[in-house]
Amino acid sequence: MLTRTVPGTSHTQWGTVDSFTASCAALHKQPFAAQHPLAGHPLFSIEALTKVAEAASKREGDVYVDAGDLSLADKWGTTPKPNMTIPEIIDRIETAGAWLVMKHVELDPAYKALLDEYEAFVRELAGPEGSRLLSNAEMLVFITSPGRKTPYHFDAEVNFLVQIQGSKDLWVCDPMDRSVTTEEEIEEYYSVSITAGTYKPHAETVARKFTLHPGDAVHIPTHAAHWVQNHDNVSISLSLNMEFPRRYGDVYRANHKLRKLGLVPRPPQPPGAPAFVDSSKVAALSGFRRVKSLISR
Repeated sequence: MLTRTVPGTSHTQWGTVDSFTASCAALHKQPFAAQHPLAGHPLFSIEALTKVAEAASKREGDVYVDAGDLSLADKWGTTPKPNMTIPEIIDRIETAGAWLVMKHVELDPAYKALLDEYEAFVRELAGPEGSRLLSNAEMLVFITSPGRKTPYHFDAEVNFLVQIQGSKDLWVCDPMDRSVTTEEEIEEYYSVSITAGTYKPHAETVARKFTLHPGDAVHIPTHAAHWVQNHDNVSISLSLNMEFPRRYGDVYRANHKLRKLGLVPRPPQPPGAPAFVDSSKVAALSGFRRVKSLISR
């Protein structure tokens, strides 16, 4: 294992399990293991997170919770919400069968300081050119009941799943495997619904499996399908992520419109690659938005 000290931080923290060079090359392309210093941190105790959850619940859209025995094929928003307050859910988390998500935890300056250390690590991995493409670092906290599954899905952000308490198994697919995540699904993700990813049984045979314990983290590339099986324990974990510029999503939105016209659009180039056609699509979509805005006035 190679531990990498992040410049400007107060102590040795984020590190890569494989060589730092190999992890730099894998960023955005393949999952890889990392280590972090946040396990056992007092800001992530149940007591501290109960206060965080109460604050997040006062912000529209910053708390999501569901409960029940989910399958990998289930989608967010299709399962019942427990008839309990957030503090009650946390107090009964061992038996509630619940998955609780708190967004924008970094609005609290104490958590923002920890997120800044993560951001420094990712920017070092990305290098000067790649770092310019990344912004809006965010911290989400997950509190999960024993045995709960997080169903199959994919995300747009550059993401690290960070284990704080408890243990779980994580499966991550190759983001470029179009037998698992299709171009149409990615286009629908940006244009229609973030639950566009659809479970395919063969994904279980091609995914890479990680077992996470406190102190472990895994990089989940953009558009990489993944799912989680919690062990027989209460789990506290984080999703620490950063965003690409909107124009990369705009290419998929443009392709979605082209596909609806019966065309078969060319997939976008990866971030950082020369992409004249992609730029033309983004310009056309921007023009369409301006015209639509004028018409709707």
